[in-house]
Amino acid sequence: MQAISLWLAAAIVILTGWAIVKKYLKSKRTQRNTQPLQKYCALLSCVTAQALPEAAEKIVLRALKEKVSPLEIREIVYQCAPYVGIGRVQETMEGVNDAFKKAHIPLPLPTATTVTDKNRREAGEQIVMKLNGDRMKQILSQVAKDEYDLRVNDLYDFCFGDFYTRSGLSLKDRELVVFGAIAALGGCEAQLRSHIGANLREGTTKAQLVDALRVMLPSWDSREP
Repeated sequence: MQAISLWLAAAIVILTGWAIVKKYLKSKRTQRNTQPLQKYCALLSCVTAQALPEAAEKIVLRALKEKVSPLEIREIVYQCAPYVGIGRVQETMEGVNDAFKKAHIPLPLPTATTVTDKNRREAGEQIVMKLNGDRMKQILSQVAKDEYDLRVNDLYDFCFGDFYTRSGLSLKDRELVVFGAIAALGGCEAQLRSHIGANLREGTTKAQLVDALRVMLPSWDSREP
């Protein structure tokens, strides 16, 4: 599937609104290849990319009923930060925390940080190489020296060192979150292709990626026999 099609699939759910999302939260068809946690990785990453706190609140209340843990829910939203911006994450977390309060979840939740300032770069680099291997080494070797600190070291430190290393979600699930967030943003087709590849290497199947998008694109289901 072309990356642009994945973007459009995720974007349509934003345009059609919460009523369509609610319909497909109840759809058994969306769970053919997607378990509850993976379904909410897709839904919450999508609304986080668009900073929709009211939609997030409704989705979180449903997720809690399906036994997705509060820590998993928070980490799904936090994982979007390097890709959609901290501002959108903060806005979405307003809805998430409202849902937690309605469900009588004690706040704040425990920390999920596993790295320190001393080892975050090394930990981040290890994850980058695990996800992308020799291909990433080749790309990074071409970065100009005067851009290396911003384009490489900050990538290791912030994006991968600070976020991918957190507890609460597996690396596989974090990549699914990133896939959903980038798809919902649009205009990031090159990144989307890269993260589709990372998802596949982590064990998420093509069918599971398509089903994650089915959660966000009701019209696909309605056209199928």
